Amino acid sequence: MKILFAGKFDRSYNRTQVLIDGLNTIPGVELSFYSYREKSFGFSKMKAAIKAADVVFMPSFTHTNVPLVKLLSDKPVIFDPLISRYLTKVFDYKKVSRYSPRAYKNYLKDKISMKMADLVVCDTNCHRQYFHDTFGIPLDKLKVLPVGVNTDSFYPMPVEDKPAGKFIVGFYGGFIPLQGVTQIVEAARVLKHHEEIEFRLIGSGFEFEKIKKLVAEYGLSNVSLAGWVNYEDLSKEMNRFDVCLGIFGNTLKADLVIPNKIYHYASVKKAIISKDTPAIHEIFTDNKDILLTSIDASAMADAILKLKTDVALREQMAENGYKVITEKYNHRVLGQSLVDMATELISRK
Repeated sequence: MKILFAGKFDRSYNRTQVLIDGLNTIPGVELSFYSYREKSFGFSKMKAAIKAADVVFMPSFTHTNVPLVKLLSDKPVIFDPLISRYLTKVFDYKKVSRYSPRAYKNYLKDKISMKMADLVVCDTNCHRQYFHDTFGIPLDKLKVLPVGVNTDSFYPMPVEDKPAGKFIVGFYGGFIPLQGVTQIVEAARVLKHHEEIEFRLIGSGFEFEKIKKLVAEYGLSNVSLAGWVNYEDLSKEMNRFDVCLGIFGNTLKADLVIPNKIYHYASVKKAIISKDTPAIHEIFTDNKDILLTSIDASAMADAILKLKTDVALREQMAENGYKVITEKYNHRVLGQSLVDMATELISRK
C-alpha cells in the first residue's frame, strides 16, 4: 500500500511521528510526503504525488488543506484533525469570542474539512462524539485511532543522577490551558512544607510566564521550571520522575483528550495522576493503572501523598499502566490500525 502524507504539516510532531514510525514497521507499506512546510505548493506536483499513491493521509492540523487536496484527488482522503480549531480557539484558549465572525470561520474550517474527507480519524471516542454532535459528521465516517507512543523511543531506563532524598513529581508540556499547570502550582503550594517533594515542570509555552510569576508570588522553592527539553532527551528526563502529572485543565477539551504525555509516562513505567475525565476512562482504570482526581489543589496534593506513601501501590500502578500502553497502544499497533482503516476505505471506493 502506498500512503501519501499531504498538507502543511510537521512530520516531527508527536502524533504524526508515531504514525510514521509505526507505518514504517509494516511490510508492504510505502510512504511518501508532500508537506507545504518543506516544499512550495504546485498543482501539477501535488496531482502527480496523489496519482502515485493508493490513499492520501492528511496529518494533524491540516484542516485548511483538506478541501484543495480532496478536489485534486481521485484517491481516498483520510483526515486526522486531532483537535477542533473551533473548540481550541473559542473555548480553550478563549482567544476568539464565541459569537464572532472568527468563531464561525473556525467552525467552518472544522466542518468543511471533515465533511470533505472520506474518513476522519479521532484520538478518542469522546472527540468522535464531539465531532458528530457539533459538526454533524456521521459516526460511520469517524474512526478512533489513539495517539499512542513509540515504545522504541520511550522506555524505562536506569537513572544515575537523581537527587538523593527527593521525591520528584514531574510534568512536561506546552503550558496550554487544557494542561492546567496553574492547578499543579496550587497543589505544590499545598505541599510546600514537604521539603522532600519537588515539582519539576518541563516545557514552556502559552501560560509559561504566568506560571513563572505565580511560582514567584507564592515563593515556592519546591517548584523548578526546567524550560524546554529536546525531544530526544525527554524519555531520560521522565525516568527521573517518581510520579507523573497528566492534565488538570477546567475546559471541555481537557475532558475529550488523552494527551501525548500520558502515553509517554506509562511507556517509561511511571505512576500517573491525572484529572478524572470521560476520555481517560477509555483506556485507563482508576486505582489500577492510573490515579484519577479532581482539579482541586488539596485533592491533587492528597493523591501525590498517597502514591508517595504507598510504594507498593505506586509500583503496581506503574507496572499495570506500562503493560496496557506498550501492548495495545505502541506505534506498531497504531500503524497497523491505520493500514486496516485505509484498506477498508479503498475497498469501498
